[in-house]
Amino acid sequence: MNDKGIRGAIRRRVESLPDDAAFTASDFADVSGSANARQALKGLADSGAIARAARGVYYKPRYSELLGRPVPPDIDAVAHAIARARGWEIVPSGDHALNMLGLDTQVPAVYSYISTGPYASVLVAPFEVRFSHAANRNIVGMSPLTALVVQALKALGREGVDDKVINRLSGRLSTGEKGALLAETERATAWVRDAIAEIAKGCEDDRHRKG
Repeated sequence: MNDKGIRGAIRRRVESLPDDAAFTASDFADVSGSANARQALKGLADSGAIARAARGVYYKPRYSELLGRPVPPDIDAVAHAIARARGWEIVPSGDHALNMLGLDTQVPAVYSYISTGPYASVLVAPFEVRFSHAANRNIVGMSPLTALVVQALKALGREGVDDKVINRLSGRLSTGEKGALLAETERATAWVRDAIAEIAKGCEDDRHRKG
């Protein structure tokens, strides 16, 4: 495929993506080598078809009728694009995890993630996206939702997980999600496991009755 064909194929792929999608050259490895993909994405950014979120990371802007202009990138989508490019698994942590689960409504200044990769920090103005290495057991083998709940509980700490938090999380999760939460955290720290048992209460009783 010549350069023009590569640019056309990448443009069509980008056009098929939903607004707020974030991506890097590695997401187009099935279309082109990384150097050509980078040039094609740079050209799309220069033309205004896409926007640059960080070095080597682009996104498809969503236009706000209310604001009368494109909105900033979805930070979580940008973080996952970076993780895909680097071959990492990531999970939101700290205040970011609390915000994603509705346990804290304040927008974090730093979007924190635990990662299977090394420490890294990326500026997605005006926010910092920070990746901190964690043991694989904290990420691998759990669904994204289970890992997110575990990180939120750890951010609150044992003393911070009260009835209000338990009820809020329990109300957000379906029966199936509660079942996965129980099954995927059998080796969690004791107090985290106790909190999860409270979140999933009723679901575990059903499992015993069916057994």
